[in-house]
Amino acid sequence: MKRIATTMTAALMAFSLVACGAAGTQQTSESAEQTSTSTEATSESTEVANPWKEATNAQEAGESAGVGYFIVPADNTQSSIGPINWYGYKYMTNLAEADGAIGAAELTVRKGLKQDSTDVSGDYNKYTYEWTQQVGDWQVSCYGNEENKMMKAIWLSDNFSYSIEVRGQGDLYNTFGLGADDTALLVSGIE
Repeated sequence: MKRIATTMTAALMAFSLVACGAAGTQQTSESAEQTSTSTEATSESTEVANPWKEATNAQEAGESAGVGYFIVPADNTQSSIGPINWYGYKYMTNLAEADGAIGAAELTVRKGLKQDSTDVSGDYNKYTYEWTQQVGDWQVSCYGNEENKMMKAIWLSDNFSYSIEVRGQGDLYNTFGLGADDTALLVSGIE
C-alpha cells in the first residue's frame, strides 16, 4: 500500500511539474505575444520626422535655412505663358524652397549651399534633352523631354546651388517645359 501511495504521490508531483511548466510556457508565450503586439503598435505609430518647416516668405525661408537672402520673382511677374505666383515657402538646414505656378504649370525654386552636389532640385528623373543656356553671368544646365523646353534648370553662383523645376498639368506633366526667354526671366529673378 505504501508503494502505491508513493508511486501515486510521485506521479502527482510529476504531473504538477509538467502542468506548471506548461502554464509557464503559456505565460511566456502570452508575454511574448503582448511584447510583439506592443512592438507592432509602436512601429506603426513611429514616423520619420519631416525636416521641412514652413516660412511666410522667401526671405524668411532663406535666412532660416542658413543660405542668407533668398529672392524669387515677384508675384504676378508676367511670362509668355502667364503670371508667376507663389503659394508656399519652406526650408530645412541649408536649403530654401519656394512653391508656386507659372501660368498653369507647377513651379518649384530652390537655393542651397553648394556642397557635394550642384543639383539641389531633388529631381532625379532622366530627361531626353540636356543643354546649357547663358543667363547673365551664369551657365545654366537645362533638362527637358522636348527640345529646348526646360523642365529642370540648375546653376551655381558663389557658394550656392540653385534649381528650378516646372511641371505641366495632366497629360503635360512629363513633357511641358519653358522656352529660353521664360527660363532667363526666372533665372535672372532668383538670388
